[in-house]
Amino acid sequence: MIIFFYGENDFKIKQRAQELELKFTKEIDPSGHNIFKFDGAGSKSEEILGQIGSGSLFSNKKMVVISNLIKSKQKNIFKNILGYLENNKISASNDIYIFLEKNIKSKTGGSLTKNVSDRENPLNKEEKELYNFLYRQKYSQEFKNYTPGELSELIKKEFSNYSLKIAPKEIQLLAALNDNNPWNIYSEIKKIANFKIGQKIDQQISSEDIEKIGSGIFTENIFSFTDAISAKNTKGALKILEEQYLAGSEPDYILSMLLRQFKILLQIRELLDLNYNSSKITSSIKLHPFIISKGINQAKNFEQKTIKIIINELSKMELQNRKGQSDIKININLLLSKI
Repeated sequence: MIIFFYGENDFKIKQRAQELELKFTKEIDPSGHNIFKFDGAGSKSEEILGQIGSGSLFSNKKMVVISNLIKSKQKNIFKNILGYLENNKISASNDIYIFLEKNIKSKTGGSLTKNVSDRENPLNKEEKELYNFLYRQKYSQEFKNYTPGELSELIKKEFSNYSLKIAPKEIQLLAALNDNNPWNIYSEIKKIANFKIGQKIDQQISSEDIEKIGSGIFTENIFSFTDAISAKNTKGALKILEEQYLAGSEPDYILSMLLRQFKILLQIRELLDLNYNSSKITSSIKLHPFIISKGINQAKNFEQKTIKIIINELSKMELQNRKGQSDIKININLLLSKI
């Protein structure tokens, strides 16, 4: 059996793959000794095919999971794997072979494209032949990004797993604070839920729980960072960045969040300059009131010109990073010294 999960929603892909692994260990292989995983980006075709062709230990079935094969630079790997799958009729095997590709999605008309290094490109000939084969499998499924409604249901369901309740208003707040990113939201839910369970106070998630316990994208750290910039406190801003790095945040992630934050501040600053009051700004910018409220207080400390300069510099960094031509940490530090 061949299973092919692909699409932009890597959270859903991983979640679905984990469900299959859990079912496999529960029903077939409690020891987990017959589950084999390969990172296709760095694995050789001989290693992958050697495992596909080998027998299973202490079980009548095995599971082989191959992720991110599209990132492989090995010559002929797509041709070799396709040839083996076809020639050995792997589709009809009792074993389970799962291909996971978060960097491949379908376009209108059914053709597949790849997104590597933040660029969407058509598949080359060998890639196309392999992935079209996988695409035609009975258990091929694309996972698209969540709609707002689906994301709301996910949040509600995850909290219910902890016997906790959350209202629509708080669902919107949690999603907004985490830029609708399911990975961040899932992490925040666990943190908030564990706190609520430990307190044993009530089962209802409040806005205060989300704002004070959570540490989403728009955390006090981000707001403190922009406050430090407006006060020309370079040392304080650098300290906040270093804390984020030590906490495990990737430089490109921090860059994208800073760029988003200053774009929001620019929108608010423009409306403030048009003499919009807070309620009119909130109705004009489709973001959660919590973010707008924080943003208004911060935007008052910047001139439009300054915000535009920062956005321009951050955008240049993002472009250079996509081309592999910059060190984000160094460039952000340089930007702070110039503001």
